[in-house]
Amino acid sequence: MNEEEKINQTNADPENPQQTNEKSPLSINNSPLTINPMELHHPHHVTHKKKWGEYVLEFLMLFLAVFLGFVAENIREHKVDMEKQKTYMENVLDDLKADTTIYNAYPVSNQELFNSIDTLIKLIGSAGRKQQVTKLAFTARMILPKWKTLDVTNRTYEEMKSSGSLRLITNKLVANDLSQYYYTEIALKKYNDAAYTWGSYYGNEMGKIFDAGLLLKIMKTKKEQPAVQSDLLTEDRATLNELATSAQYLYGAILLVQNIANQRNATAQKLITLIKKEYHLENE
Repeated sequence: MNEEEKINQTNADPENPQQTNEKSPLSINNSPLTINPMELHHPHHVTHKKKWGEYVLEFLMLFLAVFLGFVAENIREHKVDMEKQKTYMENVLDDLKADTTIYNAYPVSNQELFNSIDTLIKLIGSAGRKQQVTKLAFTARMILPKWKTLDVTNRTYEEMKSSGSLRLITNKLVANDLSQYYYTEIALKKYNDAAYTWGSYYGNEMGKIFDAGLLLKIMKTKKEQPAVQSDLLTEDRATLNELATSAQYLYGAILLVQNIANQRNATAQKLITLIKKEYHLENE
């Protein structure tokens, strides 16, 4: 036995006579590789089944995320709607203030017109009207220029109505009062149209009674113009009465417009106070 065989025999395991000195594939530098069984265990294996509690928790977390997103979006939209509503109310407030200015001035401008109609009817019924052609023609011709339709400011309300933004008015009291206020505009338009009809009829009748050249001079100068008896084209009582009657109906239509204007003025004043209070626009 040579020296090498002696060494191999000495290193052999006496309890395992078949062991050779060949290197094990699980050895490093002839040292056996030991593996800890705990290192082979994985808590989340691909075949791991979740417990029902885990599914419930995941569902609740997902639901909560969606719900909070929904709430946040609602809060954002509500804030935007409130800002739009306040802006609209500020604009409505400006419209109402403009209306009250118109209402307050309307009776003043009408008074001169009413006085002219009273004078016209008195002169037409006078026996000496042919001697007063100058004054009669001037009074008759200046009635229509003194008449003005009552036009109110409704641009904001109409914009809200056409765009569907009336739903933004969450204050029921303000919404109802605004609706009633702008609804009366129908009656206002009706009597404005009636005044226009009688004004047109009055103009036609005036052409049957006075010389057109004289009327034109009066219109250009806004002053009385010298007239002669022949400038009064007719003495027919029925024709003269038609002029007086049309002037009288014009008076009545304008008076109805003025009555509605007074009612709307009172309502507008209340609305201004209400909107300032409800929307905290006291400084507006």
